[in-house]
Amino acid sequence: MGVKERGTGGGKKRKRKGDHPLPKQHEQMKKLAGTNGSIDLELLDCTICMNPLRPPIFQCAVGHVICASCHDSLPNKDNCHTCKTTGGYNRCVALEKILESFCVPCSNAEYGCAAKMRYHEVEKHGKSCLHAPCSCPETGCGFTGSTVKLLAHLTGDHKWRSKEIKYNVKFTLQVQEGIRVLHSRDGVPLFLVKFTLSPPLGNVAFFLCVDPHATAKRKFKCHLGSSCLATGRQQSLDFQVRSTTLSDGLPPMEDGDCSLFPSSTSSISVSIMEIEQKHFRQSLLPYVPYVAAR
Repeated sequence: MGVKERGTGGGKKRKRKGDHPLPKQHEQMKKLAGTNGSIDLELLDCTICMNPLRPPIFQCAVGHVICASCHDSLPNKDNCHTCKTTGGYNRCVALEKILESFCVPCSNAEYGCAAKMRYHEVEKHGKSCLHAPCSCPETGCGFTGSTVKLLAHLTGDHKWRSKEIKYNVKFTLQVQEGIRVLHSRDGVPLFLVKFTLSPPLGNVAFFLCVDPHATAKRKFKCHLGSSCLATGRQQSLDFQVRSTTLSDGLPPMEDGDCSLFPSSTSSISVSIMEIEQKHFRQSLLPYVPYVAAR
């Protein structure tokens, strides 16, 4: 980073007082941008933790850059962690300005997301991006897309039945063999209900949440209610709904995801609620399977 001297020999450069050499990342970025208009995003990662750099950024005299978190945790700040150059670290304002002005597309752009953000904001955006993909659970079907597009695919291409629902509002489902798709108005997330009829033992309702941001934490609970016309017996169950992206197809059925009710039951009442993980246990009511009388 310099300016030309006035007079003869103008091709020479002199360094201005207080200048620091540009980091190696800067030179590589300029070279890449000048040749093919692209930048190797790894150059924008901290050289210690490898996480995306964000202001404030620190560099040694040679140009090795690190994030503020790693800088604060270094036991010896007088020597570069890589080249051992003395002199400690200084703020790299030039790279900070580049990062603040440099935006990248969302990794879900191919699925319809048009958002662009700073490089260090990509991970945060990705955790809530509405265009993150889920997979079609039909055997042999390779479709992937947002839950909105997956809903259209399941109901249009595979002719699955669907029902629009509202959270915290009770609705009725007819007990029919097969899978039903439940969805809110915005289509995020989806819920699948699979009915398996197994007379005379009873019928099983299996629930799943199709969520592109599925984690170990369950975000929804389901309340089921049924009444047997033959015996007059009423049954209810509250449970947390497992979340999945369906990347491996429909997961195997587990006791905590389903309810067994009498074969004579023609419909069940359902309500789905969004919950706080810390306020809800795995099962509010014990699971009591119905056994047909002999």
